[in-house]
Formats: sequence, structure tokens, C-alpha cells
Amino acid sequence: MKQNAPTTNENLVIAIYADDKKGLLGQILMVLNRRNVMIYDLNVSRTDIQPIVLITIEVDLLPHEAYNINHKIANIIEVHKVTAYPANEIKLNKIAFFKLAGSCMRSTLWPSLQKYGAAITEIYDDSFIVQKIGSDRDLDELYHQLDGEFLISYCKSGLVVSQSLIPLDLLFQQA
Repeated sequence: MKQNAPTTNENLVIAIYADDKKGLLGQILMVLNRRNVMIYDLNVSRTDIQPIVLITIEVDLLPHEAYNINHKIANIIEVHKVTAYPANEIKLNKIAFFKLAGSCMRSTLWPSLQKYGAAITEIYDDSFIVQKIGSDRDLDELYHQLDGEFLISYCKSGLVVSQSLIPLDLLFQQA
């Protein structure tokens, strides 16, 4: 009896080690766009080997499509290694920045900042920037605590999957 492939999308994180070449990101995005893949997060980070970057992309797609997409991306000349992880099975760290009104210091929100382990990174005359590293859930909880009269702006970025951090000498042994 033939089994049908799953028909519901799941969040996956694709980690790509590649040479930092002009047009690489465009090629990768073209592979995803051709398949109408929803992209939630995208991060490009330098590694300790100068020409190598780690590209991390959180996507929403059918599980059986992951193999084909990984294979297409791996066939790009500059790419050394591609790995996909189910987003719900790994720890995804992101970084969030909150710009808060200076008057927040005198409010009851101040203990929330300490409770969530947020750190002040910049102070201006009438506002300050708070930084928090954590999962989407952690960052969303803090956002909901801060949302209101004191929150001026907010952004979240910096998707990193700790499992994708492999020793780079192993990367070249496998290639």
C-alpha cells in the first residue's frame, strides 16, 4: 500500500556553510522562491575562516521538500555544506532590541527587564536600548511585558542554530 507524503508544512532551519561570493544569497533565495517557500528568518554570519559564511534560514515547507531543496542548494558551487533541522526540535537563539522611553526606569516594568535577563546596551537623553537573546517564545514574552506606553520600537534578528556550529576543519574534510 502506497503511503502519502505529509501534507502539512513545518518550520525548518537550513544551515549553509559557503564561500562569501557576490550573488550567492541571490542564488539560494532563487531556489527557495521557485518553490514558493515562506522565509521567516534569514541570517548571514562570518565565521573564523575569512572567506566562509554561515547562512541560516528559517523556512516553512513540506518535510519531503527539504531533501530536494537542500540538494539544489548544495549544488551551488560556493556551498560547502547544507543541513536542515526541524525548528521545533532545536534551540534557536535570536536577538531582540527594544527601544524604551526613559521614563520606563521609574515604572513597574523595570523588574521585568531584570527578570528576563535583558541588558541595556545604549542610553540616550530620552530613551534607551535593551537587548535580549533567547528563543522566539522568550522574546515574545518580554515583548508582551514591555508593549505599551514605554515601548518606542522593537526588532528581532540573528537566527543561529548551535547545532550548525561545526569545527570548520571538519567541514573541509567532508567536502
